[in-house]
Amino acid sequence: MTFTSKNNSNNSGCTGTGVKIIGFGNKYRSDDGIGIRVVEELERLDSFKNIEIIDGGTSGTNLIFLLKDCRKVIIIDAVDTGQNIGDVVNIKVNDIEEFIKRGYKSLSLHDLNLVDIFSLLKVLKINADISIIGVRPKNIDFGDRLSPEIEEKIPEIISIIKKETGI
Repeated sequence: MTFTSKNNSNNSGCTGTGVKIIGFGNKYRSDDGIGIRVVEELERLDSFKNIEIIDGGTSGTNLIFLLKDCRKVIIIDAVDTGQNIGDVVNIKVNDIEEFIKRGYKSLSLHDLNLVDIFSLLKVLKINADISIIGVRPKNIDFGDRLSPEIEEKIPEIISIIKKETGI
C-alpha cells in the first residue's frame, strides 16, 4: 500500500516539523471518507504547507511505519465512540484504554482497527503524541459524497487540527 503525501516523498519517519496529519477512510463509502476529505481540504490551505499531510486510505497496518520518529500525529477518521451522528471527538492516545472499555471502533474498512494499532504501538514503544479526530458517520453505504451533516463538520475538524498543531 502506498500513501499519498503532499509535503514529503518519503513516507517513513517524520521530517521537518515532526508532525504528520493522516486521513483514513474509504471515499467510496460515503461518510467513511471524512478523513480523506479533510486531508484534501488541508492540502489547499497555505497554513499547512510545512506539515506532512497523508491520505492513509484504508490501511491501518501501515500507520505503524508512518509514526516512526514523529513527535505529533493527528489522525482523522470516521469513529463511533457512542456520540451522536455528526458529533466530532478528539481522542488522545492515552485515552484509548477508556474507549476500548466503552466499545470504541473505527468504522473505516481498515485491515486493523485503531485500538489494535495503538496496542501494538505501546508494545513497540513508539511514543508520538497522537490524537484521533473523528466524527460519527451517518451513512457508510456505497457513495462518493459525504452526508450534508458530515460535510458541514469539516471546518470544525480543521479548527481542532489547527489548535492541535498550534497553527
